[in-house]
Amino acid sequence: MLSLLSQMTTLSFPSATPWLNVGAKLCECPRWDARTDTLHWVDIPAGHLYAHSWGSTQAPRRLHEGPGPIGGFTLQRDGSFLLFRQNDIARLQPGGGEPEVIVPFVHDGSTRFNDVLADPHGRVFAGTIGATPTSGGLFRIDLDGTVTQVASGTGIANGITFSPDLKLLYWVCSTRRTIFAFPYDQATGQLGEPTPFFQGSEEDGYPDGLTSDREGNLYSVRWAAKEYGLYVFNPEGKILHRQKLPAVATSAGCFFGPDLTDFAITSAEDLANDPDRPADLFRMERMPIAGKPDFHSAIGL
Repeated sequence: MLSLLSQMTTLSFPSATPWLNVGAKLCECPRWDARTDTLHWVDIPAGHLYAHSWGSTQAPRRLHEGPGPIGGFTLQRDGSFLLFRQNDIARLQPGGGEPEVIVPFVHDGSTRFNDVLADPHGRVFAGTIGATPTSGGLFRIDLDGTVTQVASGTGIANGITFSPDLKLLYWVCSTRRTIFAFPYDQATGQLGEPTPFFQGSEEDGYPDGLTSDREGNLYSVRWAAKEYGLYVFNPEGKILHRQKLPAVATSAGCFFGPDLTDFAITSAEDLANDPDRPADLFRMERMPIAGKPDFHSAIGL
């Protein structure tokens, strides 16, 4: 009998439909918290953090408002939020209030943080937007707040995800239109030498957000793609599925819901190329393979 993975090309993927509007400029970093059955995301330039409860018919709640951009965030083990901002990493308590700066961040080549992801031990891997097309990077933040640069040579560091066996860390360099695979040692957080997993062309747009399902397939949301805004790759790098999305500037995706079989996609305003964008977030219901839960960070705990 064929495995689920080998059958995947015959599986049916749902369409992406307009879902939530919050009047945002650039929605990013969708993240599901199974502890509260809540989807969170940010509007980067406004520094807004949003929440939407599973099954809710109410408008999304705004948990935090700037000042200054929030490039990404993680969910901490104690229920707080870790906000990766322009020049620091700050902890926001679940009830809101003023974020507490716990890690100052100074890197001459970077203008702000971008996509981030916690690892199994509570460390965080965080990318940055470069001041030049090559001066940004990927950084590891250890539990004590120590910041170590682990990759360089990018202007836009984007999506990060792990293989299910935790032997690989995948990282997106949007500048080079490339998804890289790094050998990953979860005991130490060390990364080995990267190899290109997928190198795209102008037609493919820019790879942006990245996540994976429980079978190890990668879901790459594309910014400014000519036709397909979502690519699905198997672990060997073969394109298994390409999906048209209802917006030009799509930024990231995540599995959500009690069984992690729905898929949320964030998008950004692009008035020149997409003046009638129908929503900030789109939804694909009942994906053929479920996702896997994120790890929670533990910086400063």
